Amino acid sequence: MSAGEGKRHGWRYAAAAAGVTVGMLAVPACGADGAPQPAKTHASPSPGSQTEPESGFKGAYVAGYTEGRRVYDKDGKGTAVREVVHGGCARRALDADTHADGDRGSWVKGCRDGVLGDPENPPAHPLSDKQTNPALLRNFRAWARAEGHGALARHADELFTVTLVGPDYDVEIKTDYTSRSQAKHLAGTFEVWWDGDDGHGIARSVVILDAHNRHIAIQSL
Repeated sequence: MSAGEGKRHGWRYAAAAAGVTVGMLAVPACGADGAPQPAKTHASPSPGSQTEPESGFKGAYVAGYTEGRRVYDKDGKGTAVREVVHGGCARRALDADTHADGDRGSWVKGCRDGVLGDPENPPAHPLSDKQTNPALLRNFRAWARAEGHGALARHADELFTVTLVGPDYDVEIKTDYTSRSQAKHLAGTFEVWWDGDDGHGIARSVVILDAHNRHIAIQSL
C-alpha cells in the first residue's frame, strides 16, 4: 500500500471510529500558568452515590452553556455559524481548562446550545467517546518515514479519536515528549499529513499528550 493509499485508508478508519457508541472520557487540561495538569479521574460510585458520575458531564454541559451564552451575548446570532458549523465550540472546549474535564462532548453541546440561544438541555449521559486507532497511527508513521520525519513519528506511541457531538471529533496522540516545542512540531507535521480529509466526520483538532495524558500541544485540523 502506498503512503497515499494508507493515508486514505486511515481517514476512513478515523471516520468509522467517530461513530461508535458513546462512552465516558476524562480530559486533561493546562493550568493558568501554562503547566500541564493531570487528568481528572472518577471513582466508581458506591451504592447510594449514583449522582457522582452525572455531576461530571452535567457540570461540563453547564460550563459550556455559560461560555456559549457569553459568546452569543457578545457577538450576536451570527456567531452560531462560526461556533457550530465551523467548530468553534469544539476548539473552545480544549481551552476550557478543568471546566470540560467532566466530559468534553457535553461541554461542546452546552456551548452549541448557548450560542444558538436555545434553553438549557443537558444530556442524559456523557457524550464523548475515546477510542484507540492503531491503523491511523500506522499510516501516519508510514507517511512520516517516507517524507523524512521517521524520527519524529517514533515519538507517537498511541493515537485516539475522540468523538464529541454530531460529526465533530478530535485526534489525540500520546507521546513521550516533555518539550512543548517538539510536541508542536509533531502536531504541525500531523496537520500537513491530514490535509483536511476527515472522512465522514469532521476532525477539529489534533491534541498531543505527554506520557501522563496532559495536553502539551494543540493544532487545528
